Amino acid sequence: MKVLNKLLAGSCAVLSLGCSSDSLAANDSVVVLQYHHVSDSTPAVTSIDPDTFKEHLNYLKDNNFNVIDIKQAQEAIEGNGELPEKAVVITFDDGYQNVYENAADLLEQYEMPYTVFVNPDLMAKHQGHYMGWEELKDIETRGARIANHGQTHAHLIRREPDETKEQWVERMHYDVVSAQEAIDENLGEQQKYFAYPYGEYDNELRTLLDDWGFLAFAQHSGPWSKWSEETAITRFPASGIYANLDTLKTKLRSKAMPVVSYKPEEPLLDYENLQPTLEVTLTGGEALKDVRTNQLRCFSGGQVLEPEWHSDTRFTVEITTNLPIGRSRVNCTAPSASESRYYWYSIALIRPDAQGSWPD
Repeated sequence: MKVLNKLLAGSCAVLSLGCSSDSLAANDSVVVLQYHHVSDSTPAVTSIDPDTFKEHLNYLKDNNFNVIDIKQAQEAIEGNGELPEKAVVITFDDGYQNVYENAADLLEQYEMPYTVFVNPDLMAKHQGHYMGWEELKDIETRGARIANHGQTHAHLIRREPDETKEQWVERMHYDVVSAQEAIDENLGEQQKYFAYPYGEYDNELRTLLDDWGFLAFAQHSGPWSKWSEETAITRFPASGIYANLDTLKTKLRSKAMPVVSYKPEEPLLDYENLQPTLEVTLTGGEALKDVRTNQLRCFSGGQVLEPEWHSDTRFTVEITTNLPIGRSRVNCTAPSASESRYYWYSIALIRPDAQGSWPD
């Protein structure tokens, strides 16, 4: 699996991020926000009401955050430009009609670019619930970028009964590649960005996305940086319980923890794997100098997990309560030594039931 420029210490000059010789640059990370509905009459778990959404934008504006286009972020992270200080990318999954009605005008007014990940099949089947091509063309002219969320919003990593690997690959090709073809046909050729439905992926799906030339975005939290993997780019959910601006402020100021490897590499666990042990390896040298590793803590399901350090750069954490069926994440944070902000890293986990399924 390819990794986005996982360079070791001393690489700041290569990335043109303005690092000094004795510290990691403040502008080496991008916080990507993920929204779904902008409405007060849709499912609360994936919604933010219009007034709270406006509060988010006002906070970004009033506190000098730089909302940038997703492609500008990609280019800077890959070393082809510079990130502004306090860089933020705004994304919406699914392309709901209420985003057009309650967010598009406001984002244009604030001159904030954003990306909408859409499902062409669902758009055709549920007209009026999702934006159509005309609405997407309209918002594209006003600062939006349209990207790929698959045709069907299915649980892509689940195999159908008696499905062979070849049949699964063919199904994935339809869901991902034909969706991109539909987007390109209706809007002109677009960047190949893909957001996993439900944030779910496994290594086989990641390999396909890599082979097909996509950058892929997940739903577990943390900033996007040179340490990120091209097919598992993290985003901070900002809807539902995560719409709380008081907690979102800390995330907006976070920086990417310089992680070079982790285990388990495969998010999809066995049903019997109730309490996995996680292993994380950080880079050393200048990139770690500002990270207070002695204060690093991890969090799972409301529990604080103390790391066990095996070297200056490698630690493990043991999950102490049984993982529930479904999607989980373990977040690890450590304070900066020089600023009032945190380094952040997240690992996505999925535990299926005995039949290999889990809730939406």
